[in-house]
Amino acid sequence: MWTEDYRPETLSAFKGSSKTVNEVKNWVEDWSRGQKQRCLLLHGPPGVGKTSLVHALANDLDRDVFETNASEARTRQDVEDKLEQAAKQMSFSGKQKLILVDEVDGMGSGDRGGTRVINRVIKETRFPIILTANDAYDSSIRSIRNACKVVELGNVHTNSVAARLRDICEEEGIEYEDGALKSIARRADGDMRSAINDLESVASAGSVTKEDVRTLGYRETERDIFEALKIVFKTTTAQTASGATDGLSEDHGEVFEWIRENVPKEYERERDVARAFDSLSKADVFRGRMMSRQDWALMKYVYSMMTVGVALAKDEKYSGWTRYGYPSRIRKMGQSKAAREKRKSIGEKIGEELHVSVSEATDMIPFLQILFEHEDWKANIVERLGLEEKEVEFIESF
Repeated sequence: MWTEDYRPETLSAFKGSSKTVNEVKNWVEDWSRGQKQRCLLLHGPPGVGKTSLVHALANDLDRDVFETNASEARTRQDVEDKLEQAAKQMSFSGKQKLILVDEVDGMGSGDRGGTRVINRVIKETRFPIILTANDAYDSSIRSIRNACKVVELGNVHTNSVAARLRDICEEEGIEYEDGALKSIARRADGDMRSAINDLESVASAGSVTKEDVRTLGYRETERDIFEALKIVFKTTTAQTASGATDGLSEDHGEVFEWIRENVPKEYERERDVARAFDSLSKADVFRGRMMSRQDWALMKYVYSMMTVGVALAKDEKYSGWTRYGYPSRIRKMGQSKAAREKRKSIGEKIGEELHVSVSEATDMIPFLQILFEHEDWKANIVERLGLEEKEVEFIESF
């Protein structure tokens, strides 16, 4: 595959943040001086080159790489077998070593002690250890993260992706339209690996045109809401933002709530927040008119204001990682709906037993709460009405 054939062999060929590259390189070079952090956690989205960076760095520093994938380890013993000896023994070549543990956030909660093994190896290792993760803030690796220097590798800039695609085309003798390569780069949204895979899939005929790119369709039929939020909040181009919600399973109302909830979490400057909420207010106006008039042609304006409007509300992109939160309004609506359903269910059971309306029966729930203070009465009522455990809890907490 071209992703392997054209993996950068040196740091000079690596298309990523030079600041991040230098930070990782300096950490490795300073490691033997007894710095505080014995391990480095390199995190960022899939396809941005975390593993490639480590291999390119090892080549530049003339070091061997011992590589293992933590997500493929299913037990504590798996981790020990693959990692512990490597952290203590010299390389067969006699060179210094870099230990690379990929996808530590893929171990999950069922790793059966794998994180404890990694923490122990970090303390005992004779060589620098670099861990990679898509999500450095996954709860399952909290203890590992606390023992590491954390470095983020962000999405590759679209221009850098396009430049790399041009290099590959020229190396492979592929004729190309410059606009076609830029289109592939844009749709990859910073994911170099996906861009190269897309290029390879359309270049089989020996050329790449804009028409070829249109045949790619969308890489995923369903895009995760968190990925969509990241695109809206991190991009500064209208074209990228407009496609952020393509393929989402959530409807326009849910997407609206997700964006509204997280604007203050991402945007720090008051001016940016104000402009973002102004765009959301316009989206809400269009939503109201669309629903009242049943004019679904207005839907495009709803999405444009929610995505493009919010994306362009900021003067510049905010750096760093943001923990996006579940919409509080949806959570409250869900809790309210569940409470109403329990109240209605209890009312129907009381009404059937006492031959009264559901409305009258639900008014009796506070009296049941008082009666439940007597265990014998409670047991008798629960049995007589056929109340479920959740309904009993609802009455007691009413």
